[in-house]
Formats: sequence, structure tokens, C-alpha cells
Amino acid sequence: MEKVFEHFNLDKSSESIYKYSPVFMSKVGDQDVVIKKTKKDNNQAERLFAWTEKLESEGIGVVRPIPFKNETYKTIEEANWVAYPFIHGRKYDASLKDIYDAGVMLGKIHGLKSQESMFDHGFDWEKYDNEFIGDVTEDLESLIDSYKDDKNIESFKGLSVEIMEILDLEFEPVKADSLPYVDSTWDYKANNLMYTDESLVLIDPDNAASIPRIFDLGLALILFHMEMETAPARMFTVEEWEKFKEGYLSHVTITEAEKEIWNKYLIFIFMDEGLWAMSDLEDSETERQKGFIRSLLGFDPNMYKL
Repeated sequence: MEKVFEHFNLDKSSESIYKYSPVFMSKVGDQDVVIKKTKKDNNQAERLFAWTEKLESEGIGVVRPIPFKNETYKTIEEANWVAYPFIHGRKYDASLKDIYDAGVMLGKIHGLKSQESMFDHGFDWEKYDNEFIGDVTEDLESLIDSYKDDKNIESFKGLSVEIMEILDLEFEPVKADSLPYVDSTWDYKANNLMYTDESLVLIDPDNAASIPRIFDLGLALILFHMEMETAPARMFTVEEWEKFKEGYLSHVTITEAEKEIWNKYLIFIFMDEGLWAMSDLEDSETERQKGFIRSLLGFDPNMYKL
């Protein structure tokens, strides 16, 4: 970390402004910037920055790298570090207006036209191997035990049965070749957005890749409020989802294949991303974050229509 501090002119006593990964405040001239890790692979980093340039050219608010010492990014200790502008604005306020605007932005991102993906990496079924299946099974058993006294435990047990059915069938119920793929953030959550007077700005694009469109949409539905201290300590209500979806569908036309698989696919997304968030919860987390995680126990995919 010392080499990072030296390269970006950071004081060695600097503390990360984000608890889950190192993110530091600095300056380039008079401009406030944040220093953070980006994609580890150089080729992937270059593709990411080209994608953010495309978003910007289409009028979508997104941070783009600021050259630091004439370098777009710096490889230090096997990680790539980048300087992004610090966006002065306000955080998500959980109003239906903010939710609608967030849906519009994701719709614009998913609605971008391209002959082929700008990424050569992304969603890959090879990840979902026997080790993954074993991890999911262990997580389910552990969570059911940990939350055995929670009011939503019976609902979670029912969802667990549906998850195990997908595992037993080796994901066949959710493997559909006809699902559209998009280049997107794969991490579209409220804490990665900043609301300004001019526009909504995506402030953390670094997880972007090629992904099934409804996977990215479903992930936003389930985890949009995670980590966001100004959000309710729960996932979207049906009303909030309908408002988010209204904004999203103003720029995207959903296919019949996506509609048919949607509710089953939500279970798959929950298995992949929701269980991970629940199992990764630490005792030191805030009560708000713990409340959000507990809300996932009551997730009913049939409530959220596409």
C-alpha cells in the first residue's frame, strides 16, 4: 500500500473512505479525485475504460479515469489503480423519484446498441461447478440454522427448496440460450450512484462485463439497497420495484424469453448473489446492514413481475 500512497501523493495516514475495499481521496491539480482499484487484468481495464467512454458519449453519467502522472492507471503490487473524479452531489434518498431515475439509467445502459460486446469477459456458466453447488448447499444449511428464530425463516426454507431443485437439475431450468446479453455494471446498487443537479452519475463502473440482461436487472432488484445507509434496511417493496421497472422499461423492450424465465431466474440470481451477501455478513456490520440482510430471508420472487 505504501507504493500506492507514494504514486498518488497520498499521506501515509490516509484512511479508506469505503469500508469494503481501499478507496482514497486525493487531488489532481484543484480537482478532487478518488483513488481505487480497477480491473486486475490490463486488457479488461482498457475495455472497461472504452466502455465508460461509450456511456459518456451517449449522455449517460459515469466517472472516467483522470490521468495521474500521465498514466490512465497504475499497476502496483499486482493490482491496477485508477483516479476517478470525486462527484459532488447527494446520495440516494429512497424516494420514488430517485428510484425511477435509477431505473431510467439502467435502462439506458442496457438499451445501448452494439454489434458485439466491448468486453471479452463476463458471465460464464463454467463458474457454476460442483464446488459452487457445494458452497450453496453449505450456505443454505448455515443460514437456516443462524436465522432459525427469524419471523421469515419458513419463507426462506421454502425458497431454499426451490434453490435445491435448480441445483439438482444442474441449472437446466435457467439455462436459456435465447436470453439477450448486455455490457453493464454487474453491480448496479444505490451506493454506486450519485445524484447531481445535472444528472445521475455511475461512480463505480469497475465490475462491468458482459452479462445476461435480466441477471443484471434482477440483481438490481434484490440488492439495490445493500450497503446504502440512506436507504431503508430492506430490499425493494413491490411499489418501489414497479417504479424502478417503469423507468427501466422506458428504454428497454423485454423479450418473451426473458418474461417466461424471469421468476425462476430471480431464484438463480438470489442463489448466486443474495446468498453470498447473507453469508458474508460480519458481526461488526451496522444494524442497518444487518436489517437489510434479514429482509432477504423473506424474498418471494413471485411478488416481482417483469
